[in-house]
Amino acid sequence: MTELRDQLQSALGSAYVLERELGGGGMSRVFVAEESALGRKVVVKVLHPDLVAGVNVDRFRREIQVAARLQQAQIVPLLAAGEIDGIPYYSMPFVEGESLRARLDRGDSLSISQVVSILRAVALIPGIGVLAWVLVCIYGLGALTHASTKQHT
Repeated sequence: MTELRDQLQSALGSAYVLERELGGGGMSRVFVAEESALGRKVVVKVLHPDLVAGVNVDRFRREIQVAARLQQAQIVPLLAAGEIDGIPYYSMPFVEGESLRARLDRGDSLSISQVVSILRAVALIPGIGVLAWVLVCIYGLGALTHASTKQHT
């Protein structure tokens, strides 16, 4: 286990059991976990502790607020949010499947009908506009998973 994972698991107590790190970007890390009370897989996204200063924590908190307001069938909802020793985190349901990044890395591409379907779904999201379009482009093919602009998180 990494130091961050150990710290996160300790702070979460028995509410979540961290299983593995799913990925991470420039400012955050994402872990697959089991939510103990409900027996379901979730992801827990946490701001990297080295970045808990000024702009980074404010930006991450805005990400949490935006994710909490997204209410649409193709968007995975935010389940919970909080802070552990001053480090913000949030959880969302874990969606099994391949990312668009993995598909594109394999050399596969989207058909015109798949692109149109994605764009239609985005058009139904009120008040989100470009952010939703970017997220759909990143995650594509069914559901937005985690409100981040990194393909692997």
